[in-house]
Order: sequence, then structure tokens, then C-alpha cells
Amino acid sequence: MSGDSGDRKKMSKTRITGIALIMGTNVGYALVPSLSFLAFDQGVETETLLFSKFFYAAVLMWAYIFIKKLPFRLEKKAARMMILIGLAYIGIATTLYFAFDYISGSLATIVSFTFPAMIVAIEMITGKEKVRASRISAVILSMIGLIFIVWSPDISANLIGILFALGTAISYVVYMMGLAAECIKKSNTLVVAGYVLLMSTVFNFFRCLLSGKPLFTTGFNQLWLMLVLAVFCAFMAILFFCMGVKLIGPGNAAIINTFEPVLACFFGYTLVGDVLTRNMLIGSALVVLAVLIANWPSAAAREKSAADSS
Repeated sequence: MSGDSGDRKKMSKTRITGIALIMGTNVGYALVPSLSFLAFDQGVETETLLFSKFFYAAVLMWAYIFIKKLPFRLEKKAARMMILIGLAYIGIATTLYFAFDYISGSLATIVSFTFPAMIVAIEMITGKEKVRASRISAVILSMIGLIFIVWSPDISANLIGILFALGTAISYVVYMMGLAAECIKKSNTLVVAGYVLLMSTVFNFFRCLLSGKPLFTTGFNQLWLMLVLAVFCAFMAILFFCMGVKLIGPGNAAIINTFEPVLACFFGYTLVGDVLTRNMLIGSALVVLAVLIANWPSAAAREKSAADSS
């Protein structure tokens, strides 16, 4: 009994740590729009911003890997999966930016954030997670909350834009399911995050060359924003995400990830003076409720816990 109780406490601690890590990722990613707008106001080009952010983060990550002499060679199976993960991460950013060219940011966000429902459905179909009403309810609630947050009556649909946004959602699914693969779980989390950053850096390097945009920013006002984006929104966010998915799985991480637009609205309001509406507050409350429902222990788990303690 005492052994079961100890294992349960360890699992509970692991879950709490995983949730905290994903929430940390949400903070980092939610800061991106506001900090990016501040950078654009300083004259930073989009291509330059993306390269600089990933370059500084990659240098930081790989410097730590080499200083600590961490083994960074991957087995063949893990290497193939790592390429897929890296391409999926690149796909998340590029397809979403393409979607913005055809549809509003609000509609693109709604469509792209269908990925939690996709992941939960895949986990239930494959038997990785039990079919639970609470998880289904959490996904539905989070989607309704998201619609409240970003919906606008002026939204217009465009098939190409919607397909690009769906591409973002599918890229998210591949990225998160890849991070949860057994061959990747066996690899060092820092190394996995390092490869994601490295591939993003290389991709955006060629993007800058092809577009003729500068690789690096000029002046302190631009540089400090790049460093904040690199450290908090790339280095720490990607590392925390890799660690969090490894601890609590892609389904739970995906549902918690819907908290990101809530935080993005908050940072937009406090940092760049965006409008905060009643619908945004209602939507935020629904997303918070969805996250709580998704991570609330099931009745069976509570009964077993009570039996162990007695």
C-alpha cells in the first residue's frame, strides 16, 4: 500500500511539474505577438526577427550542451523523428503566416487551435488515453472559449487561408506527437530542443537570404527585444514544452496550450494597449475552466487514492 501511495504521489508531482512547464511555455509564446509588434515599431523586418530569435536561442542552447558535454548524437530512429519534429515546428510558423495573407488573424487562430481536439481524438482512437467525458468536455469548452476570445463579426472566410491554418493545426499535431514518441523520450530534452532551434535557424537563414532581408538587427532598441524573444519565447519556451510533453503527454499539453491566447490577450492589453472586451473575459474564463476539467482527477483515481490513504 505504501509503495502504491508513493508511486501515486510521484505521479501527481510529475503531473504538476508537467502542467507548470506547459504553462511556462504558454507565457513565452503568448509574449511573442506583443514583443513582435514592439520590434516592428522599431523597424525590425519579420524575416530578421525570426532568424535573430532562433539564432540567439540556438547559440545559447548549444553552448550549454557543449559546455556540459551532453551526448548529442541521436540513434537512426530518433534522428528521423527529429527531422520530422523540426519540419513540423517550421511548418507551424510558416503556414500560420501564410494564412494571415488570406484570412484574419482571429479566424486563423480559431482554425489552427483545432489541434487539441485532433490530438485527443488520436489518443482515444489509438488507445493511448481512455475515452473520458471530462476530456471531451474540456476540448469543447476550450474551443468555445477560444471563439469568444478571437471572434469578430467582420471575419470573412477564404478556402486557401483556412487550408493554411489547418496546416498549422496538423503541424502542431505532428510536432507534439513526435515529442511524445518513445525514441525521442529516451533522448536528452536539451538536445531535442537544441535540434528544433537549429533547424529553425537554418530555415530562417535561407529565408532571409532569399528575401534580401538583413540577418541581424541594428541598435540597442532592436537588440534587447531580440534577446528577450530569444531567451524567453524561444529558448525557454521550446525547452519547457519538450519537457512538459514528455511528462504529461501530448493530449494534456494540447488542452493546456489553449491557455496561450488568453495570456496573449492579457499581454496585448498590458504591453501594447490592445482592447480587452467582455467576450475576451468570458472566453478566458471558459478556457481556464476547460484546463481545470482536463486536469481534474477522475472519480476512479480519487477512490483509489482514498483507499491507499486509508
